[in-house]
Amino acid sequence: MSGQETFEFQAALTELEPGLDLIHRTLDGLRAATGRPADDQRLILFEIALAEIGGNVLTHGRPAGSQRAVDFELRYRDGTVEALFADGGPPAFEHLEREMPGHENEDGRGLALSRSVLDSLGYERDGELNRWHLVMRL
Repeated sequence: MSGQETFEFQAALTELEPGLDLIHRTLDGLRAATGRPADDQRLILFEIALAEIGGNVLTHGRPAGSQRAVDFELRYRDGTVEALFADGGPPAFEHLEREMPGHENEDGRGLALSRSVLDSLGYERDGELNRWHLVMRL
């Protein structure tokens, strides 16, 4: 692998579509900085999980009328990529262990899919914040 061995990015996300666009562009920046090819399967799977969790957080993590942004961090070091989200939405404990819904259901797949592809998907409620931690060894 050519490129640098570390990568870090932080942003405050406030809207769904621009937020998801920034998440994807950040992964493009990681690919460029680390010399990883566009077809790196592990990084593609991480990006899918990141977009699923990011979409959920941007949709449900900013209650109506909330001005608080969703904090997003992406870090790469020693072959491992990590993402962190912090949002002010309602607690998400009841959604964490849901199984993949049947093929007839379009909703409720993001967390189950993310759990199945990531090495680790962490969640904690910290006061009024949800903290999500996504990890994958590349």
